[in-house]
Amino acid sequence: MTRHRLLKRWFLSLFTGLLAALPLTPSLGATATPCGKLCARWQLDAAASTDPTDAINAAMAAYKEEKIRRRRTSSSDLAALANAELDDSLGPLRQRPEREELREQLARQLVIPQELRFTVDGEDIVLDEGRSSPRRFHPGEPYARVDSVGTARISIQWQQGAFVIHEDYKRSRSNRESYAVETRGERLIVTRSIERPALPSLVVRSIYRPMTPP
Repeated sequence: MTRHRLLKRWFLSLFTGLLAALPLTPSLGATATPCGKLCARWQLDAAASTDPTDAINAAMAAYKEEKIRRRRTSSSDLAALANAELDDSLGPLRQRPEREELREQLARQLVIPQELRFTVDGEDIVLDEGRSSPRRFHPGEPYARVDSVGTARISIQWQQGAFVIHEDYKRSRSNRESYAVETRGERLIVTRSIERPALPSLVVRSIYRPMTPP
């Protein structure tokens, strides 16, 4: 056998060996959604967490409603008189439905789940809070939602290792959720922030412990 044929057979054997060493399935590392220690089941540590009722009470105590100026009316302006009587029938401004509606809205937003479960489904991160349907998030893909507050522009991204959901409304209204796992994976720190006009910043911090090793 000539030297040329020996070299050709040696290169062919080497190439075949390299192909055999490659994985049969393509790597998904470039497209998989990162989740790391966040993807686990978490149990609320109520004793180490902020009581949302206390936070809401403190915020509402400092809440300043917009002052409404009542126009002076003459006895000849029947429509204005009727409106003034209706205005008076609503009672003092601080007892009007707006205030209680805001409190109820905040209470609904700050219901703290007893358990959290994060999983990955394709490029989505799925959050199951033990309520109706699990919430699905696609990091880096903004979208909009219409709810009782208005139209929210929602952004979802990773910020310094934390999974952050930011909802921005018009008129200086916004909601923010941050899910950050400590380095050792012993605690999940969930921070919920709410901004509303004439209301001081409302921040509720919840601590969760892993139900199973993350």
